[in-house]
Amino acid sequence: MDSFPDDVIDVTERLAEALPGFIPDWSRARFYLVSGRAPWPTAIRPTPAHGGLAAGTLRRVGEYVERELANPITLHDLASLAGLSDCHFARAFKQSVGMPPHRYLMTRRVERAKALIQATDRPLAEIALEVGCCDQSHFSRLIVRATGRTPRALRRARPGSGDEDALSGVVAWNRQAYSAAGA
Repeated sequence: MDSFPDDVIDVTERLAEALPGFIPDWSRARFYLVSGRAPWPTAIRPTPAHGGLAAGTLRRVGEYVERELANPITLHDLASLAGLSDCHFARAFKQSVGMPPHRYLMTRRVERAKALIQATDRPLAEIALEVGCCDQSHFSRLIVRATGRTPRALRRARPGSGDEDALSGVVAWNRQAYSAAGA
C-alpha cells in the first residue's frame, strides 16, 4: 500500500466503503488507477445480456401466429411450440419481442384486419372472424382501441376509395351542389 499516493489510497478506501461489493479487490483497482492501464478488472465489466428466445424458436412462433390467427391461440399453445413452461415462455418472449405474447397477438390481429379492411370490400363481420374475433362488436372495439377509428372509417379512408376524409362533410356537399348547378 505504501507504493500508492495517499490521495489514491484515500479515494479507493472511500469507494470501498461506499460500494463494498462493487470491486472485490480494491488493491488491484488502485494499481489500475495509478498505472492507467487497461483492462479494468472483470468484476466491473458489464456482463452480456442473456435470455430471450432463440431465433429459430421465435421464427416458428411467429409463423404459427400468422397461420393460426383466425383460431383461438393460448399462451400454452405458444409455450408448447417453444418447448418451455408458460411462465418461462412469456418472460423470454417479452424479452425478445418487447411486448407480452397477448399484446403481440392482438397487434397482429389489428394489423391483419387493417390490411383486409383497406384492401378488400369483404363484409366486416367476415373480416372479424378471419382475424380471430368472435363477433363484429368485439372486432370494432379492438380496432377502435388500437387505431382510434372505427372499421367503417378505416374503410372509407383507404387510398383510392374516392371517399377519403377530405371529401367528407362540407367538401362533399359543395361538390354535390356544384354538380347540381350544371357547371
